[in-house]
Amino acid sequence: MSTFGIRPYRLDDLDEIHAAAEESRQHVGRWMSWLTPAYSREDAEQWVDYAVASWQREEAYEHVIFDAADQTIIGSCGLNLLNRKDMVCNLGYWVRASRLGEGAARQATLLLRDLGFGVLGFNRLEIVIANRNRFSRNIAESVEATYEGIQKLRLKVGEIAHDAHMYAFLNPAARRE
Repeated sequence: MSTFGIRPYRLDDLDEIHAAAEESRQHVGRWMSWLTPAYSREDAEQWVDYAVASWQREEAYEHVIFDAADQTIIGSCGLNLLNRKDMVCNLGYWVRASRLGEGAARQATLLLRDLGFGVLGFNRLEIVIANRNRFSRNIAESVEATYEGIQKLRLKVGEIAHDAHMYAFLNPAARRE
């Protein structure tokens, strides 16, 4: 099994992240609204610019997933939709089509969990997965995220509303009642 890492986006990631998205349009686009048939290099450029700026402003913590052996970018992951009042955020991930099944999403998820709890101090990291997205559910289950059930009409992909499975990591160091 390969070893994978995560790191914040850099502006020079544009071409690699665009290529990964292009390759993955069919399997990622089914579950993530941003990867439409019209997705372009300009869209990728806007995303990379946003990812870099949002990290600097501490509004989101978007990362590339890379192969530790050759530094190739194979996907993306992040902590976003930050709710600092309640110390809750979303954890998401995707991996390029040619690298599915190698453990990259699993490793990235665990690294994000450690960042979210150990460095950023969040109490709860939510993984919200469209009902039929079995690949992402397998990842959440493999990292032992707590399954909390189905939320009706929780995600919208394109113009279609989806029921979603809610998984969460709960920070064992969080102060509780």
